[in-house]
Amino acid sequence: LGVKRPPEQRSWALDGRSIIPILQGKQWKDTKYGERSFGIGFYDAKTTLNYGWGFRHGKWKFIEGSASCIGEEGAPCREPQLYDLSNDLGERHDLSREFPIVLAAMQHRFKRWHESVMASRKNESKCTKWKELTLPPSIEMMEREGLFFEHVDA
Repeated sequence: LGVKRPPEQRSWALDGRSIIPILQGKQWKDTKYGERSFGIGFYDAKTTLNYGWGFRHGKWKFIEGSASCIGEEGAPCREPQLYDLSNDLGERHDLSREFPIVLAAMQHRFKRWHESVMASRKNESKCTKWKELTLPPSIEMMEREGLFFEHVDA
């Protein structure tokens, strides 16, 4: 939104673009599909790949791993999946066998993107004063009761 970030955050990579034109009632002339990931909240670069990641680039969506199973360390829990969201928004038809070259390209693109995100989290996103952040009352209560894990920078 055009807000200046604090100096210590200026080197952090941000994915996206300003939505100010929309707030001003202007229309965007084009549609941009950005690389997006989603998964459960594990941020250890060594373990996250097998815990339910999905990745989108253009019309394609790539899914590998599963949050609902536990594979051997380093092994995917299930076969990779590939969907064409322009024709299959409900993700009902896995196209990974029909488009092996697209699947391989998506795996490579995801791995490269994932490594860059994990590196930035490790190198730039260390929260050294996390207790000074404003926490919701429920989290503060959990912390008082000893139910909240202590944050440790690696």
